[in-house]
Amino acid sequence: MARSTTDAGSKPARPKAPKKPVRRDAGRPRGDTIADAVLDSALAELATAGVAGLSIDRVARAADVNKTSVYRRWPTREALIAAALERVLVHLEVQQVDTGSLRGDLLLLGDTVAHFLTQPVGRALTSAVFAEDTAPSIAALARRRLQESAGGPAAAMVARAMARGEWRDDADPVVVLSMLVGAMLHRLGLERGEIGRPWLEGVVDVVVRGVRADALDAPMADDVRR
Repeated sequence: MARSTTDAGSKPARPKAPKKPVRRDAGRPRGDTIADAVLDSALAELATAGVAGLSIDRVARAADVNKTSVYRRWPTREALIAAALERVLVHLEVQQVDTGSLRGDLLLLGDTVAHFLTQPVGRALTSAVFAEDTAPSIAALARRRLQESAGGPAAAMVARAMARGEWRDDADPVVVLSMLVGAMLHRLGLERGEIGRPWLEGVVDVVVRGVRADALDAPMADDVRR
């Protein structure tokens, strides 16, 4: 009978324990990769849970980092939310295209902003603007970031409209932009409605009539009734 090649007293080798997954923040270097992962997770958390429901634990788990890594960079929830909202600008690339008319330019701007607001990062921004328990500084930051994101293209758009005689000199571009973006935020955040094309065209038509060069010469509703 053939003898076993394994000694009777020897023990079978134990299988090696599987290695634990290495967290993103384990070891060095630490830096932009971790910060990017945390801020992306924070924006996703804001989009789904809102400002009040944002959980640092869930943000850390989603980013695959320790909670201490989050607090080391952003000591408070408010600081993390503010940093996440500051990141919003890179997600909004407003097209600067001359459509040949102020109405066309405003519709293009509105389409771009509407698309942005329906994305996760845009929903996070809207949530921060309208949440009742949002710190005033955070809400103001959210509104400012959205306005600044479209501010550059809007300046070029206004310059073109003035050159075409479609924009009167005393119409404040900041006010006009706030009206357009504010109406869209109201539609999504308060009315819970969709920004459809007919709705957007209606808002843009009101804005165009208000800023055109001959708007001051047009009779007001009270004057017509008289």
